[in-house]
Amino acid sequence: MAFKRLKALLRGPSLRLSRGDAMKIFRRDHFKCQYCGLDGLARFENWLILTVDHLHPAARGGSRRMDNLLTACQPCNVLKGKHVFASREEAQQFVLARRAEWRHLYDVQRKTLSSSRQAAHSTRSTE
Repeated sequence: MAFKRLKALLRGPSLRLSRGDAMKIFRRDHFKCQYCGLDGLARFENWLILTVDHLHPAARGGSRRMDNLLTACQPCNVLKGKHVFASREEAQQFVLARRAEWRHLYDVQRKTLSSSRQAAHSTRSTE
């Protein structure tokens, strides 16, 4: 038991938030992604992908104070990454721009795949 306490002391505080603290942040933010607006209460599947994001990333020295934590869906949290922003608004603009870039890439890939499937299907039907 003493070894576990010593190990915890040397490792420092846990980087994970407690479920209770996460729920406080979700409630404060009305269970909505602060970047894209995904409503976590609209569908269970939306609620499952909500995370707590550090506006100023913990990996870059960001604190776990409530004013540095916000609700984000997993896609927005991943898109934001470890970038540092001066404000929530700046972070939101960055994430929404990245989402738009990824949406465009998705649409292009989907059209390309759809065209190649149609070409393959028409080739088979003429044989």
